[in-house]
Amino acid sequence: MEKMEHFSHIHPLLLKQEHSNNFNNQVLCSGCEELISSGPVFCCVQCNYVLHKKCAQIARHVKHPFHPQHPLVLLSTTPYEGPYVCDSCRGLFSNFVYHCYQCNYDLDVSCASQFNPDDGHKHEFLSLTNPQSFVCYACGMYANEGLACLCTVCQIWVHSGCAELPLAIRIKGHDHPLKLTYTLHHFYGFWGKLTCGFCNEAMNPAFAGYFCSTCKFAVHCPQQHLGEYEDKESFSGYETEEESLDIDFTFNFFGHEHLLKFTEELESNDDDVQCFDKLCDACVQPIMPPFFSCEEENCGFFLHQSCAELPRTKQHPFHKHPLTLQSKAPYDGIYKCDGCRRLGNGFVYRCDVCQFDLDVCCASLEERIEHESHKHPLFLKKTSVARQCKGCHLWSKLVFVCDVCEDFAIDCGCATLLSKAWHVYDKHPLSLNYCIEGDLREHECGICNEKMSKKQWFYCCDDCDSGAHPYCVAGKFRRMKFGGSFQYDVHSHPLALVEETEQKNECGACGEHCNGWTLECGQCKRYFHREGQCFWKEFKKSAKYLELSGMMRHRYAANVLASTPNATTK
Repeated sequence: MEKMEHFSHIHPLLLKQEHSNNFNNQVLCSGCEELISSGPVFCCVQCNYVLHKKCAQIARHVKHPFHPQHPLVLLSTTPYEGPYVCDSCRGLFSNFVYHCYQCNYDLDVSCASQFNPDDGHKHEFLSLTNPQSFVCYACGMYANEGLACLCTVCQIWVHSGCAELPLAIRIKGHDHPLKLTYTLHHFYGFWGKLTCGFCNEAMNPAFAGYFCSTCKFAVHCPQQHLGEYEDKESFSGYETEEESLDIDFTFNFFGHEHLLKFTEELESNDDDVQCFDKLCDACVQPIMPPFFSCEEENCGFFLHQSCAELPRTKQHPFHKHPLTLQSKAPYDGIYKCDGCRRLGNGFVYRCDVCQFDLDVCCASLEERIEHESHKHPLFLKKTSVARQCKGCHLWSKLVFVCDVCEDFAIDCGCATLLSKAWHVYDKHPLSLNYCIEGDLREHECGICNEKMSKKQWFYCCDDCDSGAHPYCVAGKFRRMKFGGSFQYDVHSHPLALVEETEQKNECGACGEHCNGWTLECGQCKRYFHREGQCFWKEFKKSAKYLELSGMMRHRYAANVLASTPNATTK
């Protein structure tokens, strides 16, 4: 049975060729929200989550004629606090939405599917008397008041003459048929500018043209060129290939002040090459395409596409309140994850009522996972007694356990370790080794030079026969992205978080050496402890800290009052 991992759901979906109403008498598709009566579906056997097969396979990114200015991104849930209004049919929807981040333009799945830019559909033109002049969507020329044609499928206006253009043609001197396309802007990002094969003038990507995807050949479609065409009739049985489009666009993101640019692929074809020196500001993991980056020079903001599409709210199974995605934690953006117990400064799923924090990696873990370290499925559980992790031998109550093997458990930190990692000490990729029984090799960490336990997980290089501790490869603060600055009240200039170096810098507050993570003033060239009493104690007296703490207490009290009947304040 075919299985797929779909971005909209945490569990795998199974394909059923014919849907049977085993869940309820009436089942709605979780994508388009329409009734599922018959036909193939993808469904989750655990959650009663069902998608039409066509809804499960729709494109994640489209450039749509309803909104030709920017590409639309498919989101699994509304990006707003409540339902969204489709900008085409004005209907209310809560599930799948094609969304423009820059304009907050939204299309539901049904409206977006009315016109697929690559399907070469036959336009259903209706002759109407247009009361105003308009620009023909086909040839780009102005039309005066009078007779015009409106496509009832995709709502475009064209001249009555352009409405008769065939879907496909042949021209003299070209071996392949050319397909009529109203969305030439699709091909500009992938192949650059297009020039008309007749007049050698640039094609306007906002209007229609005839295009050969095999030869990257295009011609204008105005009436003056039609004499060059051998056959003005549409070809029966003519099929077009799906184009792989390079979407090049920018948009605003709620967690950043500048425009972000999308990168789908790197120039290198080497699968082992990644930008390990650049980290995603959400999950603080190495950047790999597709990703977004800030257009401003020296900004250094990066975001995986998957992180840009994270839901704004999440209900975690081990917390009673909804968690809200925040691009920066309160105070100075640094928090301790309640899942893996690591300090981090990336995006955080936070409950302000309980001050409960989960980093993006821990919050995105499914309740059931398949892990390479174990032959059975693992289930996330909150145990009453702490369990020892097989990977790092630390103890935790929030662990993934095996229902078959009672002695196997791994914590969230080890569950989120990358199976392949990179480090500057080795030019080759490092693979995570799970210390299989019988492996008697002893390794010395190539980074800290200390012996590694044969019973704990470690990274190894197959080419160099070397290894390293996971915490050495990932760094002492693997969820920290260094370099960002914060304006503390206790110093006149912004302070940047920097990594620990071999050079021991003196703290500008207490005079002691700065160990661990350190705050640096780029203007004064002074350093301060981020931890410890000398500086942190002063920060807790500052107006910013007191203001934020007061906001937290106010939110906590408001939630208590809202959840307690007949509660009063004094």
